[in-house]
Amino acid sequence: MNLKFALLSVVTLGALAAPLPERIAPAAVQAQQAPEYYVGAGIRAGFNDSTSFVIDSKAQVLELGARTTLSVRPALVFDNGTELRLPLSVDYALDQGLYPYAGAGVAYNADGRSAIDPMITAGLDWGITRRVVIDINGSVLFKPSDTDAEITATVNYAF
Repeated sequence: MNLKFALLSVVTLGALAAPLPERIAPAAVQAQQAPEYYVGAGIRAGFNDSTSFVIDSKAQVLELGARTTLSVRPALVFDNGTELRLPLSVDYALDQGLYPYAGAGVAYNADGRSAIDPMITAGLDWGITRRVVIDINGSVLFKPSDTDAEITATVNYAF
């Protein structure tokens, strides 16, 4: 009787485990495709600013090629006031769920001045799963009196 129970247990575990890679594989395959849209939250560390809360997002605007897209990446930074970042970026899909990007845009209300400043940005989206994307971003804001550099790190939900 113990041999039958052991054999039944092995067959049952094998049957449950066999479809598991098939269940995981679609998520891994999907993580290889650049996410068209996401929204998330994280932190910003500026060299001249305090650490702040960030709401990050991405929306694909145009497909430029098989692995290249144009996206808008609006972000809200909550410091002493609310700041808006609005860059356009060219995104490139590498293997292993890595998507580097670079672009330029504008920053509004940097340092509470109610002014629009030009900015450049570059970063890396990392598709952890089909729905979870980590974004590491570096930006440089060009203000009339100085240049401000900042780094953001966010966890995002792709849809």
